[in-house]
Amino acid sequence: MKRIAVGLLSAVVSGSMLMTAGTASAERVALSVRIDNVNPNPVVVRDGHDTRVTVEVRTTEATRVELRLKPVTDQLRTQSAEEPKLIHEGDLWRFTTSFDEDDFEGRWLATADAYDKDGKKVTDEVNFSVKHAEVRKADTRVYGFSASPSSVRKGRSVYFTGRLQVDDHRWKGVKNEKVEIYFRTRGSSAWKYVTSDRTDWNGKFQAKGRASKSGEYRARFDGDRRLGDSSSRSDYVRVYTHR
Repeated sequence: MKRIAVGLLSAVVSGSMLMTAGTASAERVALSVRIDNVNPNPVVVRDGHDTRVTVEVRTTEATRVELRLKPVTDQLRTQSAEEPKLIHEGDLWRFTTSFDEDDFEGRWLATADAYDKDGKKVTDEVNFSVKHAEVRKADTRVYGFSASPSSVRKGRSVYFTGRLQVDDHRWKGVKNEKVEIYFRTRGSSAWKYVTSDRTDWNGKFQAKGRASKSGEYRARFDGDRRLGDSSSRSDYVRVYTHR
């Protein structure tokens, strides 16, 4: 959570966020607190964007309110916050915060503590959830992959070249992405890692390995948050020995 616009941030413990605010009470009645609304619920977070969330708390006889937002998980998480804000209208305490893709996906707990002028405390809790929206990844391809020479003496070098491209209305090169080279012998189903290279400004990669057995090579890109994965066609290299 990059920004927390909620009351006064007092403490962050084991991944929970504690927001507090204070005001003078109105008429003397029994102390009470109720979380009226978490909006939206579920909180849907999209890649690269913040989702604004409002938590409304209603109280009577409260001079101070604390709101804690905590993911329901055993995983310890570190949160950061900017200067928080609060809108207070009579018995309504409206806290506002934001979530992003770094926040825990799953069930969260909102806990509101209200205090009167004598320090008495009452508490209310509600559950809400955070979901990460699926992002459609751009299609990629490993184009023009080649392992050469096609016939090589055992122990000599095999050279790999190709180009990683993304479909952005047209196929164009992708720079600074890792492409890995794999090998399998004839009759085997297991691909073994050989080497890797990062693409240049035009998506080109080049690498080399040492010839040991006849078999086929292919290049693979594992993708990332914005790009889908892809593999090249295989290219066969015959390895020979001299007595």
